[in-house]
Amino acid sequence: MGTGSERLRVAFVLAPEGGKYHNIDDGIHGEFMALGQDGKKLQGRTAGGGKLELVKSADGNNLIGTFQQGPGTDYQLSLVSSKKSFAVTLWRGGDYLEPRPPAQGPYRYEPPKELSDGLETGALREEKADLARIESTVQELVDAHYPYIHSLLLVKGGRLVLEEYFYGYGRQDRHPVQSITKNIVSLLFGIAQSRGLCGPSQKLYDFFPDYRNRPGWDARKDRITLSMLLTMTSGLGCDDFKDSKDCSWAMVQSPDWLDFSLSLPQGSEPGDAFAYCGACLTPLGAILEKQSGQTLPDFAQKFLFDPLGIGTPPWWEGPKDIHVPAFGIFLSSRDMAKLGYLVLRKGRWKGREIVPEGWIAQSTSPHVPNTKTGKEADYGYLWWERDVIWHGRKLRSLDAWGNGGQHIFIVPDLDLVCVLTGGNYKDGPLANNSFKIFHEVLEAFR
Repeated sequence: MGTGSERLRVAFVLAPEGGKYHNIDDGIHGEFMALGQDGKKLQGRTAGGGKLELVKSADGNNLIGTFQQGPGTDYQLSLVSSKKSFAVTLWRGGDYLEPRPPAQGPYRYEPPKELSDGLETGALREEKADLARIESTVQELVDAHYPYIHSLLLVKGGRLVLEEYFYGYGRQDRHPVQSITKNIVSLLFGIAQSRGLCGPSQKLYDFFPDYRNRPGWDARKDRITLSMLLTMTSGLGCDDFKDSKDCSWAMVQSPDWLDFSLSLPQGSEPGDAFAYCGACLTPLGAILEKQSGQTLPDFAQKFLFDPLGIGTPPWWEGPKDIHVPAFGIFLSSRDMAKLGYLVLRKGRWKGREIVPEGWIAQSTSPHVPNTKTGKEADYGYLWWERDVIWHGRKLRSLDAWGNGGQHIFIVPDLDLVCVLTGGNYKDGPLANNSFKIFHEVLEAFR
């Protein structure tokens, strides 16, 4: 489905007895859609409240119209709004509904293509890898044993050695990375600190002093530091793990995202408890903008993306032109691999320091133990950290983790980066398959 220069992976399966709607990016698979016709206009209504209206294009080859995803779904796609309307064009094809078009014979590994994007490529055969085991893992993805995995990439020894895509994705496509946006903001915070713009020990409401004069001010908020935001221990009353609809998604529905976040009630003592809160990070973006005099995307582009050769990525924009630091960036899988390799190399890219080495060490150290996170993983400054078992040996790994199966796994002891993207937003067990794939990949290296 196309919307001007952007494309969204949405499929409508049209049949006389009723169609099905699939939003590949947002993990809506096979939602029933009742079909009808009003004159020459085809109309559809999905079970989740979506509305589709289509007519044939002038040449008769395409269907053109509008679609609005319904309010009954967690992830809302709106191509029709009060401000403007977007044309929707449907093309025939089933690429997005199966992992790969039917192939002749089993999967056989081929090294990635060398592009002019700054990523060096290599071959698994040169990295002491069990090639048959890697091929078996990819074959499982091709056979949908692990459904709705959109890409799998490996960087070993500084070179991209595996690059595979599924469900219609390719190396040129940008994917919603969800909470990996947080890890990017963690890197940006380190860059900002090195430029004297902010630091973890600073108090949140020193940047927003007017809030202290509001009725009902809770003096405990005076103790919230930026470090507490980075470690999800601010104590602000918002927890996406318990109910995101009352937390980050409630912020998205509000007319002022920054005010929503700064006005959250104090749920616990600052620094005491871990509560995963995307909305709580919104002030970090505002602080970076205020201190740098640039928008968050412009700051990211100048100091992080441009040095890595990453083109300007789309980034969700909310009311009052705010960009939330918790989610909303779209990156290609190769871009994600670059970010992982940057962290693996302690903030350096092509011999140049992009993020201070000291910040990489500080931000990827465990600040919150897994006994508090509830996820069998420690938490740093917006980074997940856990032990993994490799041939009976315990290794430390980092994980930039986004909802639906988005991951940048980093294993320093193996000089390895593993990138996964997916669309398993609605099914936790399916989303957790990404961890199984990662462990299968680990065991393939010696």
